[in-house]
Amino acid sequence: MLAAAGTAVTTALAGCSGLNPLSSESRVEYDDEAIAALAGDLPEVPPLTPAQPPADAVAAARDRIRSLLEDADLSEIPNEAVRRRLVRERDYARDSLEDDETDDTRVGALAGLTHPRSEAMFVHAGVQAFEGNLGPDDIEARRQRHVEAAESFLADYAYVGPADDPVAAFAAHAKITDWGQTGARIARSSDYHEYENTVLHTAELAQGVEWGHAYATDARRFYDHYAGTLDATHDYAERFARVADDLVADVEDHATRPDWDDVTGGFDRNIEGTAASELLQELAGARWNAADTAVERRDDGHVALAVGSAMRALTLDRAFADATDAIADGAYGVPESTAPIAAEREAAVEALRTLLDTSPGLLARRPAAYAHSHLQSANRSIEQDSASSPGHYLYSEYANAHRYAAAAPPVVQRVADALGD
Repeated sequence: MLAAAGTAVTTALAGCSGLNPLSSESRVEYDDEAIAALAGDLPEVPPLTPAQPPADAVAAARDRIRSLLEDADLSEIPNEAVRRRLVRERDYARDSLEDDETDDTRVGALAGLTHPRSEAMFVHAGVQAFEGNLGPDDIEARRQRHVEAAESFLADYAYVGPADDPVAAFAAHAKITDWGQTGARIARSSDYHEYENTVLHTAELAQGVEWGHAYATDARRFYDHYAGTLDATHDYAERFARVADDLVADVEDHATRPDWDDVTGGFDRNIEGTAASELLQELAGARWNAADTAVERRDDGHVALAVGSAMRALTLDRAFADATDAIADGAYGVPESTAPIAAEREAAVEALRTLLDTSPGLLARRPAAYAHSHLQSANRSIEQDSASSPGHYLYSEYANAHRYAAAAPPVVQRVADALGD
């Protein structure tokens, strides 16, 4: 994650023509109306899971927020800086009780309530710490209980699913185990030192524990509900492990840091300061992150997660190769107008539609969600007027979505065949 963030910072700096003297984009005037017209509607990506958590899990998450905020009287706290911080967190948590009502799926609604629960805990713990009823030792004892519960759930976990639908079993377990692992990881961490103030430090410690606890609790509820819906079950642990071993073997070579000069070098022209450079660095960085994660998850025995990460790394590898070929043929330089940018967006949307029509749909939706996120990011930057270098940033975002979506169908088919064997 740090590596990916570093890559993003590097490429973002390269994308600002005002910071990069090698970029010629500053000499191009793009039509504002044509740029605004790019932020159009996108194809919807259906849910990635074949099942949803129970409705009472969403209700319980919302009740948890309300109960934590119920007795949080902030007017008694004399320190204005502490009070302002607690008020902000309280308002964020309250807002979530309205925001999640618009989510189309219980998976999305529940995921959207994990951090608000931690914000509500920040407020609750801050008040308790101010009143002398809560300290770091209390939080540490709570952390140990939640870590043990999360790890016990993962240790007893069984990859059960319908005997005739391994793809559906994979899709369900990829989400459930992701939540479980995320919860255990966050709950284990005690490295929170944002605040020197004793009250706020205790609040942030409690916030981290609650955030991890929320994910782990949701994972258990989702798993119990999913397993309870199955009439006849099959244990897919060995099959998922076999598929993970096969896929990860093909991406292990990319699990080490790329040589960035090699990533963007070797062309007949200088691509620095262009969408071509940003595109290759983003794809190579994402491929590295996905491959490294796939290896780690396979080695740790988290086989469903390993399959998902390896699938993403394989798609990124194909996308990188296709993008390299296109750049060698002259693509993704500095566009003289919005026409090439619009054409790339159209190609990305068409590739996304094709991917969404690829069978099996539950597998195709995973890479589709990745491509969709890049298109959404471009839309947001246009709507917020934050694309300071539109011919660079937008061109790269559309190219990323296009190349990834176009590269995905063969990988989807390979994983589907492997899961079905």
